[in-house]
Amino acid sequence: MKLSPRKTKIVATIGPASESPAMLERLLRAGMDVARLNFSHGDFDGHAEHIRRLRAAAQATGCRVAILADLPGPKMRLGKIEPEPILLAAGDSFVLTREPLVGDARRASTSFPRLPEVVKPGDRVSLNDGIVLLEVERVVGGEVSCRVVVGGELRSKKGLNLPGIDLGISAFTERDRECLEHALRCGVDAVSQSFVESAADIEAVRAAAAALGAQPFVIAKIERAGAVRNIAEILRAADGIMVARGDLGVEVPIEEMAILQKRLIAQALELGKPVITATQMLESMTASRLPTRAEATDVANAILDGTDAIMLSAESAMGRFPEEAVAMLARIAAYTEAHRPMVPRREAPPMDAPGTPARAAQAIGSVVEQALRTVPCSAVFVPTRTGATARSIARYRVAPWIVALCREQGIARNLQFSYGVLPIEVEGRSDTTSASARARSFCREHGLAGEVAMLVDGPSPSDPSANHRIEFLRLDQTTSPGSVPSVSASKPGTAP
Repeated sequence: MKLSPRKTKIVATIGPASESPAMLERLLRAGMDVARLNFSHGDFDGHAEHIRRLRAAAQATGCRVAILADLPGPKMRLGKIEPEPILLAAGDSFVLTREPLVGDARRASTSFPRLPEVVKPGDRVSLNDGIVLLEVERVVGGEVSCRVVVGGELRSKKGLNLPGIDLGISAFTERDRECLEHALRCGVDAVSQSFVESAADIEAVRAAAAALGAQPFVIAKIERAGAVRNIAEILRAADGIMVARGDLGVEVPIEEMAILQKRLIAQALELGKPVITATQMLESMTASRLPTRAEATDVANAILDGTDAIMLSAESAMGRFPEEAVAMLARIAAYTEAHRPMVPRREAPPMDAPGTPARAAQAIGSVVEQALRTVPCSAVFVPTRTGATARSIARYRVAPWIVALCREQGIARNLQFSYGVLPIEVEGRSDTTSASARARSFCREHGLAGEVAMLVDGPSPSDPSANHRIEFLRLDQTTSPGSVPSVSASKPGTAP
């Protein structure tokens, strides 16, 4: 078995086109690292079955997969429209109402009952990812009368956005609480919260999960202008972020999206938090076996920006070629990584408070990165209790694979979101003897040669106070300790 030729992770949304057991196995073999379940669609029984099938497919293929439950948040959608589609032209009048009704070319209901309370004349309302643009003319009771500024086609359940308008509600809704409880009961590994605007939204998710006795990996979806303004606090609160370019591209001017994407990725990298780039990456592959050249370039540029993961939405959930779409992402990632310029050394972020696990991981990551620049290696073996140590190294985008030795299956699955990290479940301490044996076995299995680095628990002969040290192993020789100064960063046996 050979290592994957790409280190960028692939997230694929599961839906009608990809939910069969056979297709799930094919997606895993094609390169899916994370399976996304969109709780905005489907029912709880359906999602439970998807989770069961994904676990079975992972066992059948021997491929690890993390399962991400995407919570809908206060998603605002149009109600049912008949007949559909309807076509709105510039200058037309169109009414949005909170009254439940079947819509037509003159009016439609909305799932957001507070709409008449939060908008005023002159505000803009975006429909269907910005394809249709309305301007509010008056608000009377539960109805918002609008004029069509930019016309286009509308169908039932299309999204509604209010750029720059404070919705006055938490991103974590009661419906999200129900979805979270069901997802955690079924054993998902991670959750992503939609329409986050502040750290408080992430803290609400964590509190609800803790009340259920769970600590899932929590990803903040960045799709509102408020989230961009508060990105520093959101990054501190979340385990990772998703640059959700569909709704975000409606909230900010479209000409700003490319630079904003680069900035968000850079800020996530600064803190070693995984970042997923999402939405319309290979949109044309919902109907075509090949993407457009522009889409292929978009995927490559996200990788060059430094994203940890790239995501498929409709392409894998509803498209005609889900397996081909995953394989295409894998091909683009492998080629881009192999031909990009050398990644410049990334400066370490400001250290957290002394004595904290985060500071320990940061210190270890910095020393390992410097060591790998001195001694080129084919892999670096890292014991990690929480995943923090592996991510602290991954933020530097080092050349070798980071083989994360995890004692818990959940931690191993959460590392599926991180660039260049290959999680492996192990038992016991990572002392020199056990680490050496694991490294040799791994390298034989995956066809690696040359020298590997190992981060080992336990004091160094030259510094008994240190709790971790880096040793180098030539695959045809013995270990050579002491090549790199030891790191005193945490208590023995508790690698972050």
